[in-house]
Amino acid sequence: MDINVDEQKQKFSAWSKDNLGPKTGIWYSPYLETLGELLKEFQLDNGQDYYENFFQYQTFEAFKNIYQKIIGQTDTEIIKILNGSPLRYPNSYAQKKVDWNQKYAQMTFVKGERSNPDNFGGIVDLGVLLRAYLKFLYYAENSSLSYPKKNKKTSTHEGKIDDSINYWLFAPGDDARLWPHFFNDNVMGLGWDFLGDLEEYDTRTAVEKEIAKYKNDGKRPSNDSKAVWDFYQRVKPNDIVYAKAGVSKIVGRGVVTGDYYFDDTVSEYKHRHKINWTNNGDWNLKDRLAMKTLTSLNDYPDMITYINSLIDDETVEENSLLVNEFKTWLSQYVQPNGKALNDKTIAQKILSLQDIEKNFSVTIFGETDIEALNNIKETVLSDDKYNRYKGVSGSSMDYYVRYVESRPTVEENDSYSQDDFLSEVFIDEKQLDSIQSVLQNKKNLILKGAPGVGKTYIADRLAYLMMEEKDDSRVQMIQFHQSYSYEDFIEGYRPKANGEGFELKQGPFVKFSRKATRDPERDYFFIIDEINRGNMSKIFGELMMLIETDKRGKSINLLYSNDKFSVPANLYLIGMMNTADRSLALLDYALRRRFSFVEINPAFDNRTFEAYIDKIGKPTKMQKVIEIVKELNQEIVEDFGKGFQIGHSYFVGEAFEVDAESRITEVVEFEIIPQLYEYWFDDETKADEWAARLRGA
Repeated sequence: MDINVDEQKQKFSAWSKDNLGPKTGIWYSPYLETLGELLKEFQLDNGQDYYENFFQYQTFEAFKNIYQKIIGQTDTEIIKILNGSPLRYPNSYAQKKVDWNQKYAQMTFVKGERSNPDNFGGIVDLGVLLRAYLKFLYYAENSSLSYPKKNKKTSTHEGKIDDSINYWLFAPGDDARLWPHFFNDNVMGLGWDFLGDLEEYDTRTAVEKEIAKYKNDGKRPSNDSKAVWDFYQRVKPNDIVYAKAGVSKIVGRGVVTGDYYFDDTVSEYKHRHKINWTNNGDWNLKDRLAMKTLTSLNDYPDMITYINSLIDDETVEENSLLVNEFKTWLSQYVQPNGKALNDKTIAQKILSLQDIEKNFSVTIFGETDIEALNNIKETVLSDDKYNRYKGVSGSSMDYYVRYVESRPTVEENDSYSQDDFLSEVFIDEKQLDSIQSVLQNKKNLILKGAPGVGKTYIADRLAYLMMEEKDDSRVQMIQFHQSYSYEDFIEGYRPKANGEGFELKQGPFVKFSRKATRDPERDYFFIIDEINRGNMSKIFGELMMLIETDKRGKSINLLYSNDKFSVPANLYLIGMMNTADRSLALLDYALRRRFSFVEINPAFDNRTFEAYIDKIGKPTKMQKVIEIVKELNQEIVEDFGKGFQIGHSYFVGEAFEVDAESRITEVVEFEIIPQLYEYWFDDETKADEWAARLRGA
């Protein structure tokens, strides 16, 4: 029988366009036409006599045998692949993957078609290529069946990212100090050597328990245990690893070739994987990277593509990169009906924004100023002469604004340690450890106490400590009040800036939650001052359920937009509650159950506070007043309860450091004494007595 390879090539290209991506068939076909010859030249043919042109294989059964000889998967595994499962390749394929890339790059370099033999840009992964042809042959013979991914929304990265493997960002020691050693020995290593061989642990919880026991600081080491467990269980042969230095530089790329092992012969970083480091160099990134030892990049396809482009010395067009990042975000956006946007809608929104840029001479892609973007939207909508994309321009701008609001940022911030916290905040180490542990386990915490005990300051510094850096981009603070509502907090209709009608706007909690969702490897903190001043049940609405620890990640539809929404596991809520305000109602029990409560008391006897007094010169007046306030607090507790005490924050501030003797008079006369008359409004004699004692001091 005559085999028409050109006709087979055309059929493959057409099927690939519909099922694997618009340009996949065009890209893959030249490889398939010479694949037999290439496998022989690269000594990857296992001694088999393959057709030079793989389009000569025109039956599924014949090619399945070829696929199994090269890749090494069973019939059962092939069935899963044909059903759309991104099944991992066998460990034995890892070295073939490396050899294929290196030898193809070397061949094209010698021919003058490639600038560098370490540049793998544009080379199709051998396994991905063979799987594509295997799928085509199966569905060509079974025309009544549809490839499972046929109706799934395509992304902007077809062929460039293999969804059957993991992509990792890896820190080879502090500031990549171990990179030369790891590169030369073709290994990647992880610390936490005290754990011993990880084969001895059955669960991540067991690892976490051992780390907590070793550190013995009262904190839950969830980030540490995740890095260790991922290194042990999730890093597998064929995975791609990018080695980083600091927060903005890549120093290497490699392919994992071996399973986890514990190397007790080395002095440090004894948890190991064999890896073939294929690239070594310095590549500076436009965006900063998260400061984690081991981070999965699978949720960031644009970052993977961008890093590969830099390493492979490909031209990176800034505007195209920005457009593709937004395009990927749109492709992952879930509509109120639970479905993703289709390709036509996504393309229309991209074209709409590009047309606005051109016609109005403005910048949209790359703009991060929300107010500027909203001004562009108003200008476009109010221009009667602009008609081309008028119908979708408003919604396109709304999507882009939402994208910008949800986009995480990484900056090189000052580090923040437990020592920093204890030197600034007037609570002791034991109480701090307890607060951290409660927040990590419950995720929702309320700091309650009298006015002036530093609840707001503690919340802010606690967020820094949990993040281990002063990153204000991951902290948001708001204040509740009696008229604060669901529409302010979650979403609601608000008047337009021009006063013409209303528009639906997201509240700060939804915006911040979506930002945290897009950055799952880092923690975010939403701080609510005066949390009990608002009607909590009314403000939180349907989110009452979602903030529970075991409900994190579950979705519900929001009241107005009907959008799917969830509260991510990496978002922590910290509320501050003033217990001396009589106007406040008690929190209802349904909401109270969702928070842990920590009482903050005056810290006049705290060592850090005493050191602070020493620092400003031990002012005599101030010390006398403090001693009287400590006695005063005892009587306040007896009459009203602990929540009405006078806090230490009345005695803290820059003004005290300049002139403590003068400032203490102001505080006593205009802040503390008026408060006493509020407390003893029905017993002015007692208020007079304490006021006289304070003035006398």
